[in-house]
Amino acid sequence: MRENKKYPFSASYYASYIKRISGNSSSDEHEHEHEAFINKYKRRYSITNPDFHQQIRRLNSKNSSIQNNEILGEDDVDDFIQRQANNTFYLNKDLFEGNITSIPGIRIIISKQGLADFDIFNRGGESEENEDNDDADDYDSYSRKYGRRNTNRNRNNDANKKSENFQVITDYPISFKDIGGYDKVKYELAQCIDILTNYTKYAPYNVRVPKGLILEGPPGNGKTLLAKGLAGESKAGFIPVSGAEFQEKYVGVGPARIRELFELAKKNIPCIIFIDEIDALGRKRSSDADTASSERDNTLNELLVGLDGFKNTSGIFVIGATNRVDLLDPALIRPGRIDKRVFIGLPDNFTREAILNIHIKGKPHDNTVDLRDLVDLTMGLSGAQIENLLNEAMLTALRGDRKQFTYGDIDAVLNKIIAGWQPSEHQFTTDIIDHIAIHEMGHAIVGLVCKHHAKMTKVIINLSSPNSPGYTVFESSTSNIYTREALFEHLMILLAGRIAEEVVYDVSVTTGAINDFEEALKLAQKMIIYYGMGKKVIYPNLSDKYKELIDTDVIDILHEAYRCAHFIVQNSKDLILEAADALKRDKLIKADKLINLINDKYPHILELNNQ
Repeated sequence: MRENKKYPFSASYYASYIKRISGNSSSDEHEHEHEAFINKYKRRYSITNPDFHQQIRRLNSKNSSIQNNEILGEDDVDDFIQRQANNTFYLNKDLFEGNITSIPGIRIIISKQGLADFDIFNRGGESEENEDNDDADDYDSYSRKYGRRNTNRNRNNDANKKSENFQVITDYPISFKDIGGYDKVKYELAQCIDILTNYTKYAPYNVRVPKGLILEGPPGNGKTLLAKGLAGESKAGFIPVSGAEFQEKYVGVGPARIRELFELAKKNIPCIIFIDEIDALGRKRSSDADTASSERDNTLNELLVGLDGFKNTSGIFVIGATNRVDLLDPALIRPGRIDKRVFIGLPDNFTREAILNIHIKGKPHDNTVDLRDLVDLTMGLSGAQIENLLNEAMLTALRGDRKQFTYGDIDAVLNKIIAGWQPSEHQFTTDIIDHIAIHEMGHAIVGLVCKHHAKMTKVIINLSSPNSPGYTVFESSTSNIYTREALFEHLMILLAGRIAEEVVYDVSVTTGAINDFEEALKLAQKMIIYYGMGKKVIYPNLSDKYKELIDTDVIDILHEAYRCAHFIVQNSKDLILEAADALKRDKLIKADKLINLINDKYPHILELNNQ
């Protein structure tokens, strides 16, 4: 038996008492048992006037636990409430295992797991000898069984890992090995973390620990994924947040959360803070006096102070990700705060191959799917689009009760990505479909003849496309610098669709060239005004005189492109008609088939551009 028991009766005795009075005995036996129970543990002293008033207050309390304790005559109610507040879990564990020698009230526990694991109501017949085990030994065995930790040190560490709105991650499942390509970006990020966590290596060289880094670029190229990989690679704490989490309608909430974020990071130095979509938080501050003290500006000011203020924030590294770095405040991205900017663009050949190797694992495919062809086919696609391409191809195969996807599945999904998809097909007449086929073959033939433009890959009639029932696909280019010849040939290709309709149907043309005309006009204007490819290099556009000169040059370049394209299409009429029939029949013609047809029947067409 335990000595110096704090309470006059044990948990097992109380459970036994409840079981006995709730059994099949008569009501008289119930009254007798209850009266004996109360008389055994009633107060041993007289109640003074202050005690009487305190007892009345407790009996009238809205807290049922206090009322029950007063009815049962327990004196240590305050001590029990304090212990319950300080260590509720320990109390519940002692209750379940029968280690509490007295219960200062009635506790109703509704827990399937608790009833299943501990079966408290089946332990009423046990003797109090079972309670003689040491509390620490019992709790240690319970901790090992149920994964609980029983040290104040661990509990304090857990408290330091979490605040009201944020949490520190120390073990993230993704690493750089799970991310394909982007080796130079990984090297840059790895060096930042090495400086942060291994500062003694760099200290003799008088270098400053970087405060932050911005990952910028178009969506879907892995900015957030690289940050997740960084969390897995680094041994430092990692706090992922979103820029929108700091935007609230209540005044002062945003700055308070910034302070909370940096206080949590200081407790876990070295620590990395990742702010996704940082433009929602770091947008340029307004110069208007009425809005200079707005909530958003105050939140940004607090972030600026947290990054580089009077307080020491060494050991905290901030990573931001955004698609619109031009919207960020200059004070945020200056050296000393955000030291580095890394552009995450469209993946190159090596990165696309690595991404394909990662996402094609576990997806069975036949021998028509060649990884090298997929690398070329996915040029110009983002990493997210490449992953979606393979995923949708596998889903398309499974929808058809096939266990492997084919190149046809890849092609069908790619067409949906390029031109969209709708559940119902366009209801065009045969004559309109003929016009669509002729129109697209005009684009395709001129595209094959052009030498400086990206090469044509395929022509498609897709009546399930919501906006483009027919379209011609060209190779993608990752370069943003073009020659005048390439831009001029692009004008020719844009105009060739309408020209083909005119050559074959004379005046019976369609409205299908409206998008081609809009793009051609914009391109011609850029060539004259911005690119300096007109008769004069620079055109001031403030006077009517120069506006007239600009319009004249735009018209001239468009007419020249129209003339060259018309010459090619006029001399390729028979090829266009034959290829259009094949396109209507097969719905798709690839460049290889057109080149073979030209070499067999129309070899002179490939030399038309030289004339």
